[in-house]
Amino acid sequence: MTWRQNISTPSVLLVGLAATGLLGEPLSSVELPPELPLWESESPEHPIQLEAEEEVRSLTAEPHSLTRQNRVFSTVSSPTYSIHRPEEPNGVGLVICPGGGFRDIWIDREGHDLAIWLKGHGITSLVLKHRTRPEDLGAAHAWRDYQRVVRADGWEAIRVLRRGAKDLGLESAKIGICGFSAGGHLAISCALYPQTKPAELDVSGLPDFAGLIYPGIPEGIDKLIEARASPASSSPGICPMFMINARVDRLTPVDKCLEFYTRLLQVGVHAELHVFAKGSHGFDLGTGRGESLALPIDKDCCIRVDTPLFGCVEVKFTA
Repeated sequence: MTWRQNISTPSVLLVGLAATGLLGEPLSSVELPPELPLWESESPEHPIQLEAEEEVRSLTAEPHSLTRQNRVFSTVSSPTYSIHRPEEPNGVGLVICPGGGFRDIWIDREGHDLAIWLKGHGITSLVLKHRTRPEDLGAAHAWRDYQRVVRADGWEAIRVLRRGAKDLGLESAKIGICGFSAGGHLAISCALYPQTKPAELDVSGLPDFAGLIYPGIPEGIDKLIEARASPASSSPGICPMFMINARVDRLTPVDKCLEFYTRLLQVGVHAELHVFAKGSHGFDLGTGRGESLALPIDKDCCIRVDTPLFGCVEVKFTA
């Protein structure tokens, strides 16, 4: 069996997280890891200059937030990252891309909260604060240019984990990416687009798996999948993908996920999709939120995931 068949990956943990809404007792205080610059020098990928300085808004945190914070960053020109390191790493690394429509970055509720929870399960997480888009994109090609910029940030975040694999206790072939909403859009793009000038890179920026939580689906996705799945493609095969969405999500409609999932299956990609009957966009980790996402727990709860991708894995939560 390959590692993809028996690894307890973040995607399995995300199933339990979203299905139970149980993250344990809130912490009184959390010291987050430092933010470090993503690029050692200026990004080679279409540097963007935003007119305003970087801003952060502090909103009310959910009662069970593990960070006890709810910060939203905007007008980000200089991307950064923070790495959450478990005491006993299990070899799996995950880049987390928070959502925010590419204008904002919900760094805590869709970033650090998940990283803290995964840390307790031996998973090393990198929370990415990528560059945000200008308020007015202007020219028709500006969206494509911006997407190249943010995709470069996503790939570089994966490379940070891969370059530091030995020090971080990671296996370089067990490094994935996940994202919420726009962050899911970014995760898909990083998984499907061919890397820029791969011959010049010291390590690959392509993920080994991708977790997509109510993701935005990029335009032209069928052509991307067809190109990557083609026998003529020089890129590796499409990595396994895991998706969560809610049936009544109006911002990232579930039918888009269903179409994407179906297309992946048609080309032989290992893919898994979970659709909740209730709940809408932005349920983050589901704790105290949503309807079918947060189930009442009054005894031990065991979520069993049995797929060809992950093998048979049990994740237990104790009330």
